Amino acid sequence: MTNEECFEAWAPDGVAWSQWAKPVLFAQLDRLTLREQDMEKAVTFDTSWVPEPRERTAIIVDLAGVASVATGLALAERGYRPVPLFNTSDGPSAVVKVESIARALDLGAQRVRDARIAADAPPAFLLDARRMSPAVLPGPGKFDNRWVVFPQDLPSATFLRAAGIVEVLLLSDDAAAREDLAHVLLRWQQGGIHILAAPATRGERPRELVVKEPSLFRRAWYRVVALAGLRRNNAGGFGAVIPIASSGGYG
Repeated sequence: MTNEECFEAWAPDGVAWSQWAKPVLFAQLDRLTLREQDMEKAVTFDTSWVPEPRERTAIIVDLAGVASVATGLALAERGYRPVPLFNTSDGPSAVVKVESIARALDLGAQRVRDARIAADAPPAFLLDARRMSPAVLPGPGKFDNRWVVFPQDLPSATFLRAAGIVEVLLLSDDAAAREDLAHVLLRWQQGGIHILAAPATRGERPRELVVKEPSLFRRAWYRVVALAGLRRNNAGGFGAVIPIASSGGYG
C-alpha cells in the first residue's frame, strides 16, 4: 500500500471518527522498516472481556509503542474502529522511538480493512504511553519528537453522546490517566460520560475512574505551558531537531 492508502485503511471516508486520526506518521511509512515477525512479537493484551461494540462504549488504548497498535488491531477484530492518534514523527536520533509504531500501522492496515468494521462502530483511540518518556534525553542535535494530547485531539462529550456513547474505557498499564489525558477525560466526565479504567497488563475487571483535576485545567494558558519545550514540525505534528548552539565571539 502507498502511504495514502494505508492512512485511508485506518481512517476511511464516511466514518465519523476518521477526522481525529493523525496522518503525520503515515507520511513517513515508505522510508521506515520493521520486519513482519517484529509485529508478531508485539504484546497484545486480552480484549475478549471488553464490552461488545453494540454496548456503545468507546475505548482509549494508552499503551507503549507497538502494544497500542496491536491491541487496536485486536479491538478492530472485535468490531471497534481503531483511531491512531500518534501525533508525532520520526527523525535522526529521535528521542522517542516511533519507527516501530509507524511500521506496525503499515503492517496492520490490511487487517483493519479486512475486519469489515461497521461505519457506526464505537472508536478505540490509540495513544503511545511513552509520548513524554524519551528513551534518551533531548539535547542539541537530537530529534525531539515528544508529544502531548490536547482536548481538541479527541471528540467532545457532546459529540460522543450524539453518537450514542455514554461510557469510555481506558486501557493502560496501571489504569490511571496521564496528565495530558486527564484534561480530556475530566471534560468528558463533567459532560456526563462515565469513565472506566482497567490495567491491560493484568486483565482485571474495569473500575470507575474518578479523574482528578490536572494542573491548569481549563486555564486559557494551559496549551502554551504544555507546549513549552516541545517542537512542532511543518506537517502539523510534533518533532524537530534541537539546534546546536553556534559559538560566537570575535577572532
